Amino acid sequence: MLNYLIFRTINFGVHLGFFRRVAGNDVSLHPHFLQQFYLFACPIRLVDSINGLRQIAFLYSSKEVLMNGIKRNTIVAVAGLLALVGLSMSDTSQAETGNVVLWNKLGSTAEVTNSEVGLDGSIMGNSYAYEPAKFGNGYVRKALWNWIEFPGQIMTSLAQKGTISMWVVPKVTQPQPYDYGVFGLVGHPYSGQQDSFFLYWGDGVTGQGFFGGIASTNIMTSLEPRQFVAQIGAAFHAAIAWNVNGIDGGSDTLRVYRDGQLISASSAQWNPATIPASGFVLGSEAESDGNSYDKYVVDNVVAYDYAKIDFSDRFIENPVECEVGGLPELSAVISNKSGTQNARIWAITLTNNSRCPAENTQIDDLRLTQLTGSNCTPAITIPASFPLGVGNIAAGAKVSGTATINFGGCPNTARFKAVIPFSSNNGEVTGSKTLTNQFR
Repeated sequence: MLNYLIFRTINFGVHLGFFRRVAGNDVSLHPHFLQQFYLFACPIRLVDSINGLRQIAFLYSSKEVLMNGIKRNTIVAVAGLLALVGLSMSDTSQAETGNVVLWNKLGSTAEVTNSEVGLDGSIMGNSYAYEPAKFGNGYVRKALWNWIEFPGQIMTSLAQKGTISMWVVPKVTQPQPYDYGVFGLVGHPYSGQQDSFFLYWGDGVTGQGFFGGIASTNIMTSLEPRQFVAQIGAAFHAAIAWNVNGIDGGSDTLRVYRDGQLISASSAQWNPATIPASGFVLGSEAESDGNSYDKYVVDNVVAYDYAKIDFSDRFIENPVECEVGGLPELSAVISNKSGTQNARIWAITLTNNSRCPAENTQIDDLRLTQLTGSNCTPAITIPASFPLGVGNIAAGAKVSGTATINFGGCPNTARFKAVIPFSSNNGEVTGSKTLTNQFR
């Protein structure tokens, strides 16, 4: 028997963007939905009235489609409910959602020039490095006039609404005017380059704390009442979001967030057609100040085609929602060592770096190969055999399993290579981590 999914029309339309209000209480089908409907949702069934409204349900079907540049199995054109009469304006609204249009890990030259989602970045200048950041490595410039740039068409496509977010690892506590001044987390201060949307960390002379705006329009959010002082090496999350028609149904059109908290906002209006097509810059500082380099590392930039207001998911590296049939991304590390030489306990931690749950996760083995020191043979006493099951891992979460190893007879100078194969989802996901120079 065929199954039909039922949703309230207004909530379904707002969430997936298939419906569009045209006037008053009327609703029309967005052309994108019509295209999807004709392709995938042929069977139509009239459903009995719900709350006095006559409804139509569309049969869902599963297809492989291209979303965010990644081929996925997903349910498309599903379960649209169209209220033929009497749609109420009192229905509860839903937070705006949309798509990831850019995701770049920024952890290496290969990653910068090959975005995970969206258009690729370019490296400007030749004095830069990749250093430890929130997720692996991030980009840091090592001289003036070095930065990362993404094509301007990204910003023009987001001229009406969008979000840019990233992780920052500070190497100083705050910018210093006339020495290493305002930091262009997004944008290029004192460079002569016209920014579109920008997100700056001010130095007390040029702004204070975090603020953002649109350079071509002189629109800017308010400044923080006091300077933001960072802890060196402690990563924080920064974002700027905008919607010319109002963010989350309110009057704010431009917002700045730090670690998920709203920092400042503006309600100014702009004409999206006037947003310049210049590329958007990451990782820059004030080019007018001689020491404006090597002051922070930028990592994992993400752009969305809507004004995002909830950043509670920022701790998950992969911003792309898990589609039907999606698989998790796992990594492994030896997170702790304790106990005596004859009963040394190694904690092996598996982390789910995606938005897809990892099921039936297990550590498949732990193989030790001696590299240096007098020959010895460490013996794994617990578990008695592998695999070692660690259960399910939710999106963005981590779990650990332990192995007890007898290093009796091994000198303190002994070093080992550890190979840790792991898997989940009944073998659909496999991986391996190799760690060298491991001591007991």
